[in-house]
Amino acid sequence: MIRQIQAPFGKGTPAGGMSEGQGGSRFRRGGCQRKLTEELHNCPKQSRETNNDTHLSLLQTADPFYTRILSLYESYGGGYAFVGFWVQEIDGTIAAAISRFEDKFSLYLTAEADLEEIAAFLRFQGAGAVMAARGFSLDLHADHVIEGQVLRYNGEQYNSGLELYSPEVKPLYTLLQSCESDIFRVPEYMSFLSDVTHRRNCGKCAVLGTDVGGTLASAVMTVSETEYAAILGAVATRSDCRRRGLSRELVRTLASRITAQGRAVYVFSASEANTKFYQNSGFEIVAGFREMLGSLW
Repeated sequence: MIRQIQAPFGKGTPAGGMSEGQGGSRFRRGGCQRKLTEELHNCPKQSRETNNDTHLSLLQTADPFYTRILSLYESYGGGYAFVGFWVQEIDGTIAAAISRFEDKFSLYLTAEADLEEIAAFLRFQGAGAVMAARGFSLDLHADHVIEGQVLRYNGEQYNSGLELYSPEVKPLYTLLQSCESDIFRVPEYMSFLSDVTHRRNCGKCAVLGTDVGGTLASAVMTVSETEYAAILGAVATRSDCRRRGLSRELVRTLASRITAQGRAVYVFSASEANTKFYQNSGFEIVAGFREMLGSLW
């Protein structure tokens, strides 16, 4: 049985939203985000009281797919139409967890999950994108399918000799815009600003950058964080500053800082080139993912 759960409000006052998307780096843009931002500013706050049986917080795991769900759950709470959370229970045990951000769904599946019920649920919900571990076969067909690797940091502790800092949102946004590609999109600025600011206030987003010539040249950020793990994404370097090892310095340093806290660090990579980059930066492949995009049937 799939049951919706009411998420507790995140820390701080929500002020915006952003979709992680493919591999933690594909963002949505357009009217849906404008509606989302307006809703966050205008929606009346509901009770902050939470049911002791919240389920999602009870699963103490560093699983990367679960990390995506739990981070969203802890960052944004009930009372907003753009997020939703469900668990599938079989014989009193959680077999799967599901989150929704706008029309994008993330799945945490176990061997006991009823995949037929989950596929029917996603079709009924009108999902526009679904991400799950590649080892599970859902009876869904999509306009476009992306497959990639999930990698975990297993490198030595590293501290860059570069001058590093946590950049402001505007120069970070400008840098990410300059690195857009077919699989890397940034949202409208106000949506990006409000989401990153909110998640920073919640302790769910860390950003590390370095300057060249007085301007932000390279940056990396966490797109999901929990007590047990973090997911890196939005790794970007200015075109005139590439091939200097800046991204590797930032990735290794941020990953080292997080693992020093006893947490796992993951990345989702959808290209062979990116996968090799992360492997050369101390990561190893631990799983595969599949993301289905567009109309699902």
